[in-house]
Amino acid sequence: MTVDGRPSPVGAAASAATPSLVLRKLDPADASDLLPLIAAYGEALSHGEDSGDRPDLAYVERLLAESGVIIRGAFAGDDASRKLVGFALFYDLPEAISRRRAGQIDDLYVLPQARGQGIARALIADIVAEGRRRGWIQLRWMVPRDNLGAQRLYDRIAEAAPWKNYVIWLEPGISW
Repeated sequence: MTVDGRPSPVGAAASAATPSLVLRKLDPADASDLLPLIAAYGEALSHGEDSGDRPDLAYVERLLAESGVIIRGAFAGDDASRKLVGFALFYDLPEAISRRRAGQIDDLYVLPQARGQGIARALIADIVAEGRRRGWIQLRWMVPRDNLGAQRLYDRIAEAAPWKNYVIWLEPGISW
């Protein structure tokens, strides 16, 4: 499906792949479900290197309560066995060039055993729909160079941005 001649993640493929998928905004009551996913995501980005800095429940509760941070959760399974299997953390930001707003996905993670079921695509489609309601001009995100599986999905549903990303690490010994 395309919108305005561009690939769109919104459509039947995003919802039909996982009919028992429930997407919703997470809140502090979801912290204990989100904590193991945040920990697994951090471990995946650090390629298994132990930084010794593991998230705890208090941190995840603060993250979920933080103003300006929106975290969507993907819950899979029937009502009795529904579990959080993925999340996307995003922001609604000012966009200086257009004088409008834009969305920025900062983190997107799906548990390894839940991958390949359309969950990341559905999370992105959900954020796209939210962005349309908010009047965003674009939704953008970054992906690690070595995450080829995610890049294959993103190449199907989005176009490569015409810019390159940079980082200055301000905390000694921390990078991924």
